[in-house]
Amino acid sequence: MTLVKRIILTLILSSIYIPSIFAQGQVIDEISAIVGDNIIMQYEIDVEFFQLQKEIGALSDSAKCAILRQKVVERMMLTQAQWDSIIVNDDRVDMELEKRIRYFAAQFQGGEKEMEKYYGKTIPEIKASNRSKIKQSMLVQEMQGKILRDVKVSPTDIRKLYNEMDKLDSLPYYSAEVELAQIVLTPKISKEAKELAFEKISELRERIIKGEDFGLLAMIYSDDKGSAQNKGELGFFGRGAMVPEFEAAAFRLRPDSVSKIIETKNGYHILKLIDRRGDDINVRHILIRPQIFRSDINNAKSFLDSILWLVKIDSMTFEQAAQKFSDDENTKSSGGFISEGNGSNKIAIDELPKEMYYTIANLKPGEITSPELITLPTADRQQAWRVFYLKNEYAPHRANLKDDYQKLQALALQRKQVKTMQDWINKHKKNYYIQIGDNYKNCSSIQEFIKNK
Repeated sequence: MTLVKRIILTLILSSIYIPSIFAQGQVIDEISAIVGDNIIMQYEIDVEFFQLQKEIGALSDSAKCAILRQKVVERMMLTQAQWDSIIVNDDRVDMELEKRIRYFAAQFQGGEKEMEKYYGKTIPEIKASNRSKIKQSMLVQEMQGKILRDVKVSPTDIRKLYNEMDKLDSLPYYSAEVELAQIVLTPKISKEAKELAFEKISELRERIIKGEDFGLLAMIYSDDKGSAQNKGELGFFGRGAMVPEFEAAAFRLRPDSVSKIIETKNGYHILKLIDRRGDDINVRHILIRPQIFRSDINNAKSFLDSILWLVKIDSMTFEQAAQKFSDDENTKSSGGFISEGNGSNKIAIDELPKEMYYTIANLKPGEITSPELITLPTADRQQAWRVFYLKNEYAPHRANLKDDYQKLQALALQRKQVKTMQDWINKHKKNYYIQIGDNYKNCSSIQEFIKNK
């Protein structure tokens, strides 16, 4: 499969509509295509092309043809969604806007304040200028979901795909793989640690009430280092953006008042209102996290040892133990198995991070590693104990129904979805006015729309 075909396949099954949201300095230069009342500008193609280059690597200009094709399909789905009176609730749009604002703000060292400076707009202005784009994006996703809702594959479909690929000698070749599960156990905060943290936040609140500067104390003492450098300022946010306890206290604040001490999963907070803009607020906060003591770490290790003993004497399987005790939310529900997200518990050895590979390099199927103290990739750099269980390993091989059924199932579903989408395009493209710009009329992937006059 060529790179351009892979890009088309990826784009046609993913709603990455209008990725240029919040893009700066957009230049309305030339029209690349028109679908009904919707215009596709060249800068949209360029922005997405640049993003794909960052993710995939160097691309030829032919990839722009694939991007334009998908944008034409998206505009078709958007128009059809409007014709079919598909509704996206305003609350969902607001939540998606908040999520994207938080994501983009996190890319700036100064948070939302720096983001506003960079784009030359306030957060409410950024939201207002992008709200319709987000809503359109969600309408496209809803329409795509409607088109693909009933697509399923049966065992017959999977076997048919396998036989076809076998006949054409095109079965995929899989490198060495493993079925690898993990249990991650984080130390639990002791009662004493919580009491010390509460005493510290209480003292800070008292100092602020007596007149000391909230922002200065936030810079010196807050455990939220991201906001501490901005004197505890979080930037404007709306409802649904923060954990419930924090949000409830924040929206009850009066100007210049200091909140009571609030406990969340992150620790203890005190807040002070800076400003309100419509439904959004901006506050300062100080966070004090209860500290993990060495004894807490040792207690977690002892608890993990007791779990592994239950596995060793067959009181429970490793998978059951992971589901019951592991603190890793990404793998817990699957019995601790690390996967590539294709429906299979198998993962290619060359896809494993180096440190993980070296940890399991000498394991034999059925064995479990000794507990290892690691640092989690979280903002607070929390420590945790981790063990791996190697269930099976597989030598490099061509796909077969016994070992690779789940992967072949995912492949069959993907192909059926692509066919269903193409059938929908063929059926509906005559219903829309579609005009392709001269720069793209030689693209082979666009010809089906050029002929549609």
